Amino acid sequence: MQQTAALGLPRDMVYGDVLVSFVGCGIVYVENYRNILFYTDALIRIQARTCRVIIRGTGLQIAYFTGESMKITGQICALEFS
Repeated sequence: MQQTAALGLPRDMVYGDVLVSFVGCGIVYVENYRNILFYTDALIRIQARTCRVIIRGTGLQIAYFTGESMKITGQICALEFS
């Protein structure tokens, strides 16, 4: 942890931690994920390096995804880590 502070780099960049950002309750950005495990309009399950991210809602859509990030839209009701 001290090394990341000394380098001035964010922890997610150094350790590959998943980064989840919300814009209201209708947009979620996920960075540093590994795989999309399950995808319906009510549930999206994503594998990250050290955990799984579960997004629940209605009308969920993956607007775009690359090897590093994705944008999810819809009515977001819950976010879980397992």
